[in-house]
Formats: sequence, C-alpha cells, structure tokens
Amino acid sequence: MIQCAIVGSGWSAGRHARVLRRVEQSQLARVVVEPGTPTRLPADFGGVAATDRLDDVLTDPEIDAVVVCTPPDTHLEIAEAALRAGKHLVIEKPVGLAPDHIRPLAHLADARGLTVMVPYHFRFVPPLQRLRLRVAAGELGTVAHAYHRMYSLRDREGAWLWDDARSGGIILESLVHGIDQIIWMLGERPRSVAAMTHSGRGGVADAATVLMRFPGGAVGTVEGSWISDPHIPFGSLDIVGSAGSAAFERGRFNNRHFRVETATAAAGVPAPHADVLADDDAGFVALHEHFAECCTHGKPPRAATLQEAHTAAYVAVTAIEAARTGRELPLTDLWQDGP
Repeated sequence: MIQCAIVGSGWSAGRHARVLRRVEQSQLARVVVEPGTPTRLPADFGGVAATDRLDDVLTDPEIDAVVVCTPPDTHLEIAEAALRAGKHLVIEKPVGLAPDHIRPLAHLADARGLTVMVPYHFRFVPPLQRLRLRVAAGELGTVAHAYHRMYSLRDREGAWLWDDARSGGIILESLVHGIDQIIWMLGERPRSVAAMTHSGRGGVADAATVLMRFPGGAVGTVEGSWISDPHIPFGSLDIVGSAGSAAFERGRFNNRHFRVETATAAAGVPAPHADVLADDDAGFVALHEHFAECCTHGKPPRAATLQEAHTAAYVAVTAIEAARTGRELPLTDLWQDGP
C-alpha cells in the first residue's frame, strides 16, 4: 500500500483525493495546505488530517509519495524537495514554468530510483487509447488535421491564475493538456508552432489558439478559454485523415464523459462507431493505479513521463513566444533521450 500526501487543497487536489479512494494500492494519509489557510478540508478529502508545514510530510517515513497540486510557479521547488526526501512524485501539469528545469528533475528522480508521473490522464482513458491504436494502424489514413478544444468556467478559483508569473497564462497552464494529447495521438513531435492570444484580467492570456506543424504533414490546432459558461461544451478532439475521421467530446461541464466516434471509408457504414465511457475520473484512476504499481515494483512509467511533460511544456512556452512575436517558430530543443 502506497501512503500518499497531497500538497494543495484546491479543486485539482480535491480530485486527486477523490480518485485515490478508488485505488486499492494507494491511501491518502495527509494533506498540506497553504500556510495561513484553514486546515478544515472539503468533503472530497475524506476527513484526512491536514498540516500547513511541508516538512511534516517530507520528514515522515510513513509517506511514500507526494502529489503536487499547487500553482505552477511552486511545482519545481516542491518536487525537488520531495525527491530529495526520497518520495515518489505525481506533479500536476505544467511541471513548472521553465521546461529546461524538467530534465534535471528527471535526472534526480532516476538517480534516486524514484517514480515521477504527470497527470496527462487522457493517455489512460480506454476509448482514447483505442482511438490512438486506430490512428497508429492507419485506419484514418494520413492525418491532415487534429483539433483540440477545452474551456474553463469564468468563476474558476485561484487569484494566482491571473498572475502571469505564477500561472504562465492559458497556454502553459491549460492548453498544454491539448498539446500533449495531439502529440500522443499523432505519435510524432511538431516541428514548428504559431499562436494568437487574448489578453484578459491583469494582462494575462485567458484565451488562445495554438497551431502546430508536424513532420508528417498534419496540422494541429489547440484552443480554449478560461472565461466560458456552463452551456458551452467542455472540450473536444477531432482528427481528420485521408481515409476517415474521429470525434471525441467531453460533454457539458456538469455532465462530463468520454465519447469517441470514428468513421472510415473502408467501413462502408453511414453511421460512425461510438465508444463511450461515463466515468469522468477513469483516466485519473488508471494513472494512479499505474503510478502505485511503478512505485511498488520499481518499473518506469509507460506514459505521462517527465520527458513527455517536457515536450508539451516546451511547445507551450515556444507558442507563447510565437504569440508575442507574431511569427511561426521552429521547435529545436525537443528532448530526444530519456532521463
């Protein structure tokens, strides 16, 4: 049984706490809240004891793993402290605001024999895993375009979100999820990126469109906003190829699900095939199950690794620069080797 501590007490931390109750190999033992905030936690945390001292967790020999759910500007410092304390690590995306700090973190984890995963949970959702296999098998032909959209509600919590030095803006904090998903689906890294953003509260980008150009000829689009309302669809992914297409949609904000529809020219049927999963937390549960397995048996993660997180973060920060300069920029520093 892996004893876990969560650092953070916001929405993301609550989701990880809820998910951990479904993972037989893991148990939530402690929550670290921000100093000066109430230690009485919402119901999602299941009555687990809270502390406002990170050292209480790092020095506790009973704690095996730390789940970092704090604002992005604090991720790297907490992650490094956890690894130096001998703790396995789940670190929310993005892994800090500077991609060039991710490789040293991976080297540290590798040197200490510790498991690190980043919650790119789409990689663990069965309908999406099956879709990726179909794309890789060429059932859709040559992919021409992949389009990912995601929205957040305008009343999203956290003043840190509207501080560029803390969140990094919508591309790095949120759209990095779609960047990773398209890279995973297409099975190749982009070679250039362009972007446009909308300047919101405090000058922070709260809406953006990112364009990626891939070596195989496909174009990827990732876009979204932080100022949406509940009637807007929560998110989607469309893939269009020379021999077929696929549509993935996440439902509405209060009725989330995973629904993938595919149609191919070879199938000869007028209606697309639907692959539906109603469990919105399924990807998180599978990710935490795999994390616990890797921690227990010393196995490297098969997905959601720091190397993959570096790729997505590097594309995101280059996209931010592309938006600032109004240019399409090459991607030349992709991490080719494992940690």
